[in-house]
Amino acid sequence: MTVLDLRAVSTAVFGSSANGRVELTAWDAAIRGGLSTTRRVGVVSLSPGAGTSTVAHQIVRVIAARRSDPMLAVDVSSGATGLAARLGAGPVAPDETRAAARTTAEALSGLEERKGVVALRPRDVDDAVGAWLGEAAPIARFFDVAVSDFGARHPVVDLAACAALCDVVCLVADARRSAAEHARSVVDALRELPEAPSVVLTLVDHGREGDGVARALAIGADHAVVAIPFDAGLAAGGRARRSATHLAMVRLAAAVVDATGRRP
Repeated sequence: MTVLDLRAVSTAVFGSSANGRVELTAWDAAIRGGLSTTRRVGVVSLSPGAGTSTVAHQIVRVIAARRSDPMLAVDVSSGATGLAARLGAGPVAPDETRAAARTTAEALSGLEERKGVVALRPRDVDDAVGAWLGEAAPIARFFDVAVSDFGARHPVVDLAACAALCDVVCLVADARRSAAEHARSVVDALRELPEAPSVVLTLVDHGREGDGVARALAIGADHAVVAIPFDAGLAAGGRARRSATHLAMVRLAAAVVDATGRRP
């Protein structure tokens, strides 16, 4: 990110380019910072089409570009175009060496590292929680950061079970009021699980209506609320084309990685 890019960002996002540089530096440091244990991040939504896999993909890109050690990307979503497909990885069969891994080399058995990312797509994801526990749990500890794409999960069926596997839940929703408020309604329940995951509410502006709803929901909230602008690049499954979108993704990555749990 260059100074020129930052100056192009609307003052509605940061107030000034100087403030933007300060924010970016802080977020960058949060992503690069040391972690005492694996940071398990779960990206999930309440309904299909919210942008879960897109957000997971962008988070992985941002983190992998800033950390020296490989990270783990797990895809247990129900669709065929989830995180693993976006990373160019296909389903893999269970592996006895991975299942009993005692070293990083054993954890990588049958998997490939690409650009600082090791992608894992279990062959059978009908039971997302079972697939994660059977395939990801034995190897996640060998990575500083593990980002999982859980796709859309129902609040009554398996949302809580997926959230319980994570240190941080990135809850993705459409930024329009109805969908955003629906997502907000489950935040407290997720945080009150026995595992007490943190929650980052991530609102994607599919309707090109701006970040007004996100700003309103952030007032008085003691959890992070991150607005992701509409971006044709992301809509096409590629990279962000707008500086504001890129910065929002850096902010989001900082929120899910920062072990202090501070609001970004």
